[in-house]
Amino acid sequence: MSISKNYDVIIVGAGFSGLTAARELRLLGHNVLILEARDRLGGRTWLDHRLGSELEMGGTYVHWHQPHVWTEITRYGLELTSGPSSEKVYWIAEDKTHSAPVTEFKDKLRATVEKLMSQSNKHMPLPYQPLNADSFRELDGVTADQFIKDFGLTKEEYDILHGWIASDYCGDPDQGAVTQIFRWWAFSQGNWDTHSAMVSSFRIKKGTKALIEAIATDAAADIYLSTVVKRIEHNDNSVKVIAEDGNTFIGNAVIVTVPLTTLQGIEFNPALSLEKQASSKEGQTSKGVKVWARVKGKVEPFDALAPGWYPLNSVHLDRYFEGDSIVVGFGPSAEMLNPEDRVGVEKALRHWIPDLQVIESTGHDWVNDEFSKETWPMLKPNQLTAYHQEWNTPENAVFLAGTTYANGWAGFIDGAIENGLTVSRKVHKFLTVEVNFKRPISTHKG
Repeated sequence: MSISKNYDVIIVGAGFSGLTAARELRLLGHNVLILEARDRLGGRTWLDHRLGSELEMGGTYVHWHQPHVWTEITRYGLELTSGPSSEKVYWIAEDKTHSAPVTEFKDKLRATVEKLMSQSNKHMPLPYQPLNADSFRELDGVTADQFIKDFGLTKEEYDILHGWIASDYCGDPDQGAVTQIFRWWAFSQGNWDTHSAMVSSFRIKKGTKALIEAIATDAAADIYLSTVVKRIEHNDNSVKVIAEDGNTFIGNAVIVTVPLTTLQGIEFNPALSLEKQASSKEGQTSKGVKVWARVKGKVEPFDALAPGWYPLNSVHLDRYFEGDSIVVGFGPSAEMLNPEDRVGVEKALRHWIPDLQVIESTGHDWVNDEFSKETWPMLKPNQLTAYHQEWNTPENAVFLAGTTYANGWAGFIDGAIENGLTVSRKVHKFLTVEVNFKRPISTHKG
């Protein structure tokens, strides 16, 4: 079956990047169709009712130092919230569990951590131009694990930082390029507390769903849910998008926002460049898991860290609920821990606190989800230098968009919004006469 309506732009994927692009293009006068494989909006962000609460299964954290998402939060009048401030830190080093008050733990490590973090600004003086410096390009071939091994750390410092970085990569630090964590650190200017606040402290009070729905409302696009795109035929001024159910959609351009690892699941005719194909087949580092657990009773607010070979690398108290505690944790491998396995999750948490009792646990397996096959994107060595420019280069009327391809906060909601904005303008320019795109602004003197 063919859909008779001809669209200016067809967008594949209704996550933050796709919906942002749809809204911008609609405001620029284009009619837009969005095709989403899932039965909901949001992509790898998903607010769901679990453990008696509204919990974020995927992307969560936002901050006023993330300019694109903060603009949207301001635009739609949304509020932020955060969990209880941690009072204690547990960490595992040399297979032994230690604990200390937060201030003592940070005083112990601050000089080393901030010296390490400051390397990002040395090699990334312009965070929104990640490939600007030759030294950054050279370091793109170095893994995060190798970088910290060469930094002259003690064994305890290495174990702590390995867990911290494994959590940020949601994967093995030996598989991820150190430049990826530089792209986060650079925005904190080497300040540990600022970094922690930006990446793991604040969430939207009404959930990511509130922001997604606000953008979708303004986009006013036609949206088809549960529509899996299998093939895209394209030339220099038109596209034909064919869904798994046989429906065919016609447009003048297409923006494909699916996760990098799943891009290879769409057949393109003509085929995408060899570089785009290779990057999708390679995939990326983040193959981990996000776990929610309801713990019996009210536990003292805490943070916990363990090296990347443990099933959970980072855990903290998120909230209290009906006299119990809800904690959230991140692990390096979906194969090591099933978030629905209460006993396994309890065992993982007891590496830090032996008497914790898990009532129920939950989460979503993004790695084995056919529409994601990864968590948030953290690139492998040499991928940024090899592919970044190519990802952001259209082919005929085909454009890619997503947080993977962002210049700034790649891996975050902010990066998805940034790239959605950037690509929407490229598409508008592609669809319109150049002189119209650069039309003068009319002004009047009083």
